[in-house]
Amino acid sequence: MKTSSRQDIDNFIKARTVAIAGVSRNVQSFSAQVVTHLSKQGYELLLVNPAFENSPDSHHFKQVSDLPDNINSLLVLTPPAQTLEVIKQAIKKGIKNIWIQQYSETSEALLLAQSASINLVFGHCIFMFTQPEGFHKFHYNIKRIFRSLPS
Repeated sequence: MKTSSRQDIDNFIKARTVAIAGVSRNVQSFSAQVVTHLSKQGYELLLVNPAFENSPDSHHFKQVSDLPDNINSLLVLTPPAQTLEVIKQAIKKGIKNIWIQQYSETSEALLLAQSASINLVFGHCIFMFTQPEGFHKFHYNIKRIFRSLPS
């Protein structure tokens, strides 16, 4: 399986509008922290959770298939059991830029995305490459020192 390169990561993070599948309504959750961080970085975010109501004037959607047609970037923060279905919907929707967050990936989802010629990032944390702060900045610098960042 092809690993994610720095170019794959750069292609993803240069998008300024990103849909995020697996957003929790719990403000203490990892996904809520991601939303807050990316919002601070100036990203326009569309949030996907089956508990949300679809609304044409909202940035909340029940599923990936409900997203507007012009969305090309998707960050996947779902539990692994849900990731394959999210990737299937993304491919059907025509989304070509997908980041599957660490611990959300499954081999089936990764193989499907790679077979669909997706710009795919996996095995990495989104915080590490979007102006990391605090612990994430420390972690990034450790990886940089030990040369374990993607090239």
